[in-house]
Amino acid sequence: METASRAWMDKTLSTAFLPFVQRWRDEDSEPASRFLKWIVNGEHFGHLDKAHLPIILPAFKDAGLPLEHTALGLELVTDANQQTLSAALISIAQRLRAFGLVPGWRNEEQLVLNQGGELIAQAERALFKTLGLRSRAIHVHVENQHGQIWTGVRAHTKHENPGMLDNVAAGGIASTESVEQTLWRELDEEAGLNPDSFSWIKPLPPGELVLSRPLLYGGWHHENVVLFHGQLKPGHRPCNRDGEVEAFQLMSPKACIHAINTHQFTPDAALCCALALSTVKQNQKD
Repeated sequence: METASRAWMDKTLSTAFLPFVQRWRDEDSEPASRFLKWIVNGEHFGHLDKAHLPIILPAFKDAGLPLEHTALGLELVTDANQQTLSAALISIAQRLRAFGLVPGWRNEEQLVLNQGGELIAQAERALFKTLGLRSRAIHVHVENQHGQIWTGVRAHTKHENPGMLDNVAAGGIASTESVEQTLWRELDEEAGLNPDSFSWIKPLPPGELVLSRPLLYGGWHHENVVLFHGQLKPGHRPCNRDGEVEAFQLMSPKACIHAINTHQFTPDAALCCALALSTVKQNQKD
């Protein structure tokens, strides 16, 4: 598993994506200074925006999870089990939502994982970025038989990145799903595609990528993204079914590179597309 830092992208992506790499934010970026790490029983758990601590700290305390300032950040020592911790996070989420600090509420739970990938709790999906929790998601880069890239245009009703270019399918791995179940559910819901639509689909190296960075609008995005690369059979094309995509379009690799470098893609989709195009280019050299 790799972490998507600028240093890693410098080594991995084609030099054609240099403007995108230089724009990328990670844990060494200046906006990271706005955040404090919060730590549970000695393990880094998430990131909290310093500006919101007057609201966040009382919410944690009232939920039975008092955070103490230490040299490492904000620390919690607790023997709470998974059920108790999940209930506390529900209470915290509702409190912060009332203050407008949990935008994009979904009524959808995701797994809260520790650094070893072990299940610690479950929480509302929208809370993950507010608290900088670690979640998991899939992204799927899809091409036609000629090497042109299918891209989606995000609905303007989306809370995050409305109207921007995106992968054909992407989404969080829900608390009750496997990676494969999420892959085919998202492809079905967002693009009307199923296994019979593809000539092939496979994991895109490195397979699972850690994205950890401060967000422009506040909060911290910390997600393990499982990447896929697929080619549709001739005559097959994506068609949205859940209203989250306004349109699909075919783009040449050159047009995709330009769109990535000029910030027309969401950051996650841009990285997935750049990895796929860089991998294809490297394979052609080999």
